[in-house]
Parts: sequence; C-alpha cells; structure tokens
Amino acid sequence: MNENLKQAYERLGLPESVTREELNKRFDLLLKRRRSLSTEQEIADYEADFKAYKQILDTWDEEEIQKAEAERLAKYGRFSGTAGKWETFFRLYKTHVILSIIGLLVVIFGGKALYDNYQHRQYLASLPPVDAKIMFVGNFGVKDTSGKTEELEQAIVAAYPEWKRVEVTVTYLPKAGNGSEELDMNFLQKAVVEMAANRPDILVMDETTIDWIGKQATLQNLEPVMADGKLAADDPQMKWAVNPETGKNELVGVDILKSPFLAALPLNYNAKSVIIGVVGLDNNEKMTAFVKHIAEGQAQAAK
Repeated sequence: MNENLKQAYERLGLPESVTREELNKRFDLLLKRRRSLSTEQEIADYEADFKAYKQILDTWDEEEIQKAEAERLAKYGRFSGTAGKWETFFRLYKTHVILSIIGLLVVIFGGKALYDNYQHRQYLASLPPVDAKIMFVGNFGVKDTSGKTEELEQAIVAAYPEWKRVEVTVTYLPKAGNGSEELDMNFLQKAVVEMAANRPDILVMDETTIDWIGKQATLQNLEPVMADGKLAADDPQMKWAVNPETGKNELVGVDILKSPFLAALPLNYNAKSVIIGVVGLDNNEKMTAFVKHIAEGQAQAAK
C-alpha cells in the first residue's frame, strides 16, 4: 500500500478492510458536516477529508480494472503473462506512432491553434461577468442533442433580462430502477462531486432530489419573496421545511412546474414538481429576486 493511500485511511479514521458500503456511509456523515462549516480551518479539514475519500475510491477503481484485466488474460493459461506483455508492447508501439503523428500536426497547425486560443481568450474576456451559477439536479436533460447548455443559458437570460450571463450545469440524477424510489448511488456520488466543484448559487430540483439535496446543502430561507404580499405563504407552490439547526419552519423552495419561465426553457424533464432554491451565500438578495420573479410570473399566469 502506498503512503498516500495509507494516509487517506488514517485521515478518515477507517481501517484498510473497510467495505465500499461502509465508506459511503462515512462519506454521507462527512457531507452532513457541510451545514456547520464556519471557519477556514473547518473548511480546510472538510476539503482534506473529501480528497482522502476520492483517493481511496480511485485506488479501488484501479484495482478493479487490474483484476478484470487479469481475468481477461486468464484464458491464455500459463502464457497469460507473455500475452499481457505482447499486448503492452503493441499498445506502446501504437501509442508512439500516434504521438509522432500528433507531434507533426502540432508543428504544422501549432501557429493556428495558438491564434485560435488567443481569440477564444479574447472572446471570454469580452463577455459580461457571470450573474449566477445555476444547476439542474434530477431527471433533467437539455434538448440540445450535443448536450451543450449554451441554448439553455441564453433562454434563461432572455426570460430574466436583469441578468446578462449565467452558467448552467445539468446533472442527471435518476432513481435506482426496479420500482425503487431511492436515487442511484453512482449518480449520487457524481452529483456530490459536481456540486462541490461548481458551487452553484441556485439549484433546480425535482420532487425526489430535493429531499436528498436538503441533507447535502443548506437551502437558504426564501421568505423575503413574500415581503410585498404578492405571494402567499399558504400557496401550494411554496415548499416549507424545518431548519434542523434553528428548529424553525422556513421557505426553502418554490415549485415552478407550471411557470411560464420553465415552459420557455429548452429542457426535457419528467417530474411532478420542479423546485427552485438558493444555496449560495453570495449575492443572496440577487438570487432571491430571481426566484421571486419566476414565482410571481407563475402566480400571475394561474389567474
């Protein structure tokens, strides 16, 4: 066992014999700590724990790949070692040829690539600053067959002209299948990583995802959207939940399933509810105003 992996186990206080199920439970406990992080040291400790978890998972995945490779070569019997070496030789030879071709292409087209990169950096510099990072988490998918989100981002800005630019991430999070209401564990792990990497300001969730999200991220209190009386607290679109830290009932989301805003987006979804919530602490009033705009538009359309 290499020293980095050993340190990862020690960091998490786990034995080297820990199972994947036990590791996932330990990781769930780690995620729940996110609610109470307040100091730089606590945040640094959390990130160190997260890296240790990833170190162990990556090592396990590599071991599984090596095991599968050994099983594949087992058909050669006592010649499996030789067969593996020949495959490695041809694989390396092919790689060298490819690298040589790539090197030649770099020499030929390097100048153009550098110029294109310069133009792209100039283009990015000319764009307005990002007003918000929005993540769709659940049974969602973009209508663009290439999977790109540019069209979705443009539609959001068109529906809310107060903003000039948004960054959108769509994270597919299905149920486990076979009639289970539980979310697929593999997709859950990917969603956690993407949430940690992208740090969204706003989350858009389906009815299944919001219950899970509430345990992973602190949804901000949206009661200010009702301050002017245009939205009622008992409106069915309002989603209330008890804050486990304060014990108070707070408005954590708004169901925008029937909103003109959602209908105008180039987005595929199969959900009974589509709830929008705010998670970012930065520009909280700005994000709340966005949610208020959508909720009031839905209420007006329902009249």
